Amino acid sequence: MRRRDWIDLAAVAAIATLTNFIHFFLCDADFFFPDSFTYLAPAQNLLRGLGFFEGPGVVETMRTPGYPFLLALFGTHPLPVIVLQHLLNVAMVGGVYLITRRRVSRPAALVAAVLLAIDTPTIHVANKILSETLFTAVLFVVFLLALDARHLIATGALTGALVLIRPVAIAYFAVLAAYFIWRRLRPKQIAAFICVSLVLPLGWALRNAYHTGVFTVASISGTNLLGHRAAGVLAILDGGNFDDALARRRAELQARANAEVVEEEDVENAVDVDHAVMARYHARMAWPILLRHPIALAELTARGALINLFDSRWDALAMVSRLPQRWVRIAVVTLTVALFILFVFGMIILWQRDRALALLIGGTVGYFILIAAGGESEWRFRVPVMPEYAIAAGSGLSFVLFSPTRRKKYEGKA
Repeated sequence: MRRRDWIDLAAVAAIATLTNFIHFFLCDADFFFPDSFTYLAPAQNLLRGLGFFEGPGVVETMRTPGYPFLLALFGTHPLPVIVLQHLLNVAMVGGVYLITRRRVSRPAALVAAVLLAIDTPTIHVANKILSETLFTAVLFVVFLLALDARHLIATGALTGALVLIRPVAIAYFAVLAAYFIWRRLRPKQIAAFICVSLVLPLGWALRNAYHTGVFTVASISGTNLLGHRAAGVLAILDGGNFDDALARRRAELQARANAEVVEEEDVENAVDVDHAVMARYHARMAWPILLRHPIALAELTARGALINLFDSRWDALAMVSRLPQRWVRIAVVTLTVALFILFVFGMIILWQRDRALALLIGGTVGYFILIAAGGESEWRFRVPVMPEYAIAAGSGLSFVLFSPTRRKKYEGKA
């Protein structure tokens, strides 16, 4: 790299360090989210030598081991984990600058890196004991390896590891396989990638089947299918206030599932069975509802995708700002909407200039936004694709800000 690029890289890293650690110091050590303790419990059992279990004799199937292993590595002390997560954010900002500088232009790289450095949800979630930041970092590495398309075995291994950090990546290998087919890689290479990417998820599913009799990577998927997708579909059909209808339908479906478990498993209480067994009943009850109402499912998915894209988490910034909350909300919501417009515009620009980059960004963003689009949708589900999102948005904004003459000048030096 040239000296100018090193200066740029240092500048964007400094901005990311400031935004992340200002939030860190002003958050009053508020490191926990309701989900945090579902990661801490198995991590603490690992440290006690009990294995990856929810408690004595109770196998952990709701969470996969990736993030709890990281927590155990730090003795489940939150402070060093939070610091590491903020440093991962800084590293990803640097990575976004470097790949955008190489594939697009210097202005696009600077804009993309700054957009990621100031993204409120990305900064806020790094300040929590949650798996999103680790997942985002590993996903970004997978994205870079797939874009290069030369190290397919390593790409496959990390794609499988993604599933053990967050099961939402369960079918991402198919997106990458389709991309490799488009890149016209040899069928043997693609087959090897697919096989390697499935080793860890299949191995973990076999582990769960051995302990519970249920072949599943994470039993939370069945619970979410009933409580967020099937209940969400029924809430859409009910009309009125969605959140109220979702809570009511979720309670109804959960009561029915509990009664079925008690009857068929011959237990006094549904919680007496393994979570994986309970989740099997959840999935079995959910699928007929989803298949009977495809239009409502499509409406729920569209609603969830919009929330994933536009939920701004403005209140996270308001907590550490002295500005009036109304101003903060307007600023963050406006930036969120502007980012989406720039992302779309940037994708059009990239499709004309670097089709491989555009296709991989589109596939990655589309997959993770849609697979998490349901009754549970929120700002957190946009975080894993923010590096890719920022690359496209930065490319779009740089095209707007710089004149054709200046763009040509920068592109000639790229």
